[in-house]
Amino acid sequence: MKITRDVALYWGTVLLCGYGPFVYGRWGLLELLVRTGTWPSDWFSFDAYGYVASMTVLQEAIFVTALIASMVAIVLLLMRSRWSAIAYGVFFVAMMVDWLLLVGNPFIGMEMNGYLGVTINLVALSAVVMITTLGLLKGRPVRT
Repeated sequence: MKITRDVALYWGTVLLCGYGPFVYGRWGLLELLVRTGTWPSDWFSFDAYGYVASMTVLQEAIFVTALIASMVAIVLLLMRSRWSAIAYGVFFVAMMVDWLLLVGNPFIGMEMNGYLGVTINLVALSAVVMITTLGLLKGRPVRT
């Protein structure tokens, strides 16, 4: 079975774009566990309760926007909709603002993995735009 360039570009883009929902989904799960009081703080050395308490309403709103936009973008991409480029762009902007608002947070610093995440998401956004301009995504979602 020969894999064509278009198939490789599409699935490579899906793989790259899956990073955003995965990371934001993990942080969303952490926040959900903290807010319900079920975070197993005995298992981890990370002070999740302090971290969530340190967040402002603005940071929470931007985080939720990024989380929802990342999920919408990956679903639209799997449906082969060109609207996934716009949804991923919204996610990327919200992710950048969220990341920049974390500067100075005593519970989570600006570590190297933040720069890695920004790089991966920028490459993923570029890949979505590229496959959209190549015509691999359609105007309306395609049902398969």
